[in-house]
Amino acid sequence: MKHLITHEPIWMVALFGFVTAVFCSHEVSAQDDAIEQPNVLFIAVDDMRPELGCYGTRAITPNMDQLAASGLRFDRAYCNQAVCGACRVSLMTGLYPEFTGERTYHVTDWRKRWSDIVTMNQHFKSNGYTTIGLGKIYHGSNGPGVDPENWTEWLTVDGQAYGDPASLKSPRERNGRRRGPATEAADVSDEVHFDGNRAKVGAARIYQLARAGKPFFLAVGFTKPHLPFVAPKKYWDLYQRESFGLPPNVDVPPGYPAYASNVNAGELRSYSDIPLEGTPADFPNQLNQRLIHGYHACVSYTDRNIGVLLDALQKSGAAKNTIVVLWADHGWKLGDHSSWCKHTNFECDARVPLIIRHPTMESASGETKALAELIDLYPTLCELCGLDRPEHLQGKSLVPVLEQPAGSHRDSAYSSYPHGRGKGLSGVTGHSIRTDRYRYTEWWDKKTNTPVTWILTDIEADPGETTAITDDAETQQRLAEKLRMRVLAARQANSG
Repeated sequence: MKHLITHEPIWMVALFGFVTAVFCSHEVSAQDDAIEQPNVLFIAVDDMRPELGCYGTRAITPNMDQLAASGLRFDRAYCNQAVCGACRVSLMTGLYPEFTGERTYHVTDWRKRWSDIVTMNQHFKSNGYTTIGLGKIYHGSNGPGVDPENWTEWLTVDGQAYGDPASLKSPRERNGRRRGPATEAADVSDEVHFDGNRAKVGAARIYQLARAGKPFFLAVGFTKPHLPFVAPKKYWDLYQRESFGLPPNVDVPPGYPAYASNVNAGELRSYSDIPLEGTPADFPNQLNQRLIHGYHACVSYTDRNIGVLLDALQKSGAAKNTIVVLWADHGWKLGDHSSWCKHTNFECDARVPLIIRHPTMESASGETKALAELIDLYPTLCELCGLDRPEHLQGKSLVPVLEQPAGSHRDSAYSSYPHGRGKGLSGVTGHSIRTDRYRYTEWWDKKTNTPVTWILTDIEADPGETTAITDDAETQQRLAEKLRMRVLAARQANSG
């Protein structure tokens, strides 16, 4: 760890204090005038929409709620593509999926194509940080094997996908994988499953890192509430199943093209107890209730595991000098728009929870309505930690929002999603922007790279996206021009 010890006149001490405030990257000790580089606890959660108590939902999430109370909660944060692999590569490289070309579910060997890209963990390691990875940070083939030289250490843990061996008695085969039921509530300990062990191992490592006295970047990725909805029974017991039901926006909005939705919900149907036909509205009510109940149980289980990390951070003494970032890779549908899972351009797919806690920034607390994108996290952490910003980054630092939460950040949040084949099309990519009021989406033919249809919704008046606006040509044209500028910028590095 680098320390800057000052024995200079008072005016020089003041100068150092000014620089520190500008970069928001150091904690000043009155005892020895030492400037200490902050640590980063980087918590990733899979498939978690803003279904947290602090976002005004019924979810029981005391630990994430407390983190939000002591930090800044972003109410309008968005992923850049509603799928695990592409979103995570985008966030960790600081480049839009439109630029990297990572627009598929499974991303392989992206390093071979982009060998010169400096990833977030790589940048922190090259600047003297101990970089530790644990759990799901990248996705699939981009997991533990990605950038091994740029992690000081990658930690692995044991665990079970299901707590009850009977859950795999009659699995469903899909793409060479055997899947059990979509839910399970076994009466087992938290550490039976992978996420519980990740929390335990991550907490132990926090104590070690705190004693080491060197700045660290610890990335911990939790899998739940990703399918299957498996969590120890005690988290299911927090909720009454009969109180759950399908959301009010269960129908596909009139006027939307067929490929705009994900009625097939193939990810869900790969589990052994899910009907292969019918929309969620056609599923038995008991099944829908069980699935929604299971999702909430998994969110609460994840909250407990995050609490284990935060408790270790506090008890180790590292909390006073550690920036905490909590993010989810994309949203999730719970029967919204006759579908489950993600893989669309709807608001509930793109909107994600995002909480940032800075130990010494008093302004960085409460909530903000500023539009933010996950791609903004890389430049944000660079600025907060006093690191040079790599030239390739396409996001915008959120530090101005941390300093003034009531201010604005972006005039729109951009996301895209590549859909499969539509009628008469080889495939389409949905491009969306979210402004303060509207969500505007265009679907472009992949071959011709031209728009084939569009949808405009007023999210302020219609947060569930139940009705498209068809009689406001002026707004549609204005947002179409803005969207096309965002698409162009996303395809070019150094767009800022």
